Amino acid sequence: MTAIKGIVALALAAGAAFAAAETVYKYERPDGKVIYSDSPVKGAKLIGRFELVPAPPAAPSAQRPTGEASRRPADGTDRRAVLEDADARIKAADQALKDAQERQQLAAEPLPGERLGNAGGSTSRLTPSYFARQRDAAAAVDAARADLDAAYRLRNEVRE
Repeated sequence: MTAIKGIVALALAAGAAFAAAETVYKYERPDGKVIYSDSPVKGAKLIGRFELVPAPPAAPSAQRPTGEASRRPADGTDRRAVLEDADARIKAADQALKDAQERQQLAAEPLPGERLGNAGGSTSRLTPSYFARQRDAAAAVDAARADLDAAYRLRNEVRE
């Protein structure tokens, strides 16, 4: 881990302790440098969005029973298993978003047959099927991002 990444991770962790649910954005600048910010960055590509929520304060030990009963929610479900499932959903949704973004990047290049030449000129134009493919790729990214947001919301609800 580089020193900059370590400082950023430490700053994010410290900031989470002092703030209520806060959003941190991960951007990539045109030169390839990755930065983290709590506000939009001009000229940078959004890579990820993270919801930071502080951990609930620890209850005094006199009020909370110890052992297995203290780790179970009042409704009888295993909280740890639910949190692990929520974390697994977040990882899967994050990977699905990365895959959709990669497919969108690859879809930017026209496929054979998606360019129409102009008579007497050296320029060409793109077919409607190219633009439909672009819309489909963008919709897949939006859907994957919505799934990731829903997975984060689920985990945050379980934490409360």
